[in-house]
Amino acid sequence: MSQERRLPGNADNHPGAIALHERPLVLDVDGTLILADSEQWNEPRPLLGAAEFLTALREMGRPFLLLTNGTARTPDDYVERLQAAGLDVRPGELLTPAVVAAELLVHHYPGEPVFVLGDNGTRQPLAARGIRLLDRSEATAARIVFVGWAPALTYEDLTAAARAIWQGAEFWTAVTARALAAQGGRAPAMGGAIMAAVAHVTATQPRLIGKPAPEALEVAARSLRTPLHELVMIGDDLEIDVSMARRAGCSAILVRTGTDRDAPADAADLSVENLSELLSLIKGNRRHYS
Repeated sequence: MSQERRLPGNADNHPGAIALHERPLVLDVDGTLILADSEQWNEPRPLLGAAEFLTALREMGRPFLLLTNGTARTPDDYVERLQAAGLDVRPGELLTPAVVAAELLVHHYPGEPVFVLGDNGTRQPLAARGIRLLDRSEATAARIVFVGWAPALTYEDLTAAARAIWQGAEFWTAVTARALAAQGGRAPAMGGAIMAAVAHVTATQPRLIGKPAPEALEVAARSLRTPLHELVMIGDDLEIDVSMARRAGCSAILVRTGTDRDAPADAADLSVENLSELLSLIKGNRRHYS
């Protein structure tokens, strides 16, 4: 029997038991539910127990959202790829940094123009909320420069972003990560590389909008209509997923199927080998308290 299954009597005040209670869940995707070839999620491969876990959550009526740092595609495009891989995910159940950025802009920067370094996956969630997006020739009028996944980045794009920041625009980024869990090993994070280029050129550190920024969980909590501290974050990365939960005051469950496979048992409130083990614990916890 693994160490993680020996929760002390499932006591209410034990962090592992608290994480198993009937609380809304926020699930990381890469390394937790799937492994893909890149940030584009071409032919994603579900990880052990992922499909069964999501199906069981629906059957139990357990609220959940998925949270990814990807901006290579729109949220609906990502959902379609997960569905094609056999995962029961529906439109509106997946948040990206662009969705988080759109919420922050609508609530805290109403009407402010934005220059985006990114493809449709970065731009569409902002445009859908009526945010004014500037083209390159207008970039110096931007209040915010937002960096996402931009594989076709040009010198002219970089110049426009830098000049906007030099003239006082805030610098936001979807990610700061250098790499992500992928098929065949780790893969470079395109958005993080572009962010680093802009930061180097402008000598300005960005405001992180995606994980591990707690704002991402704040938006998830609003979407799930639950207090922030009631959320439980499930992910494979200590520096991103678990760190974000800690900063936001949420419980964290580490799944050892991605980045941090060798983490110690006490690295999170609860550590499990895979989602199959986590599902067994959740079902056992429900029987204990029913």
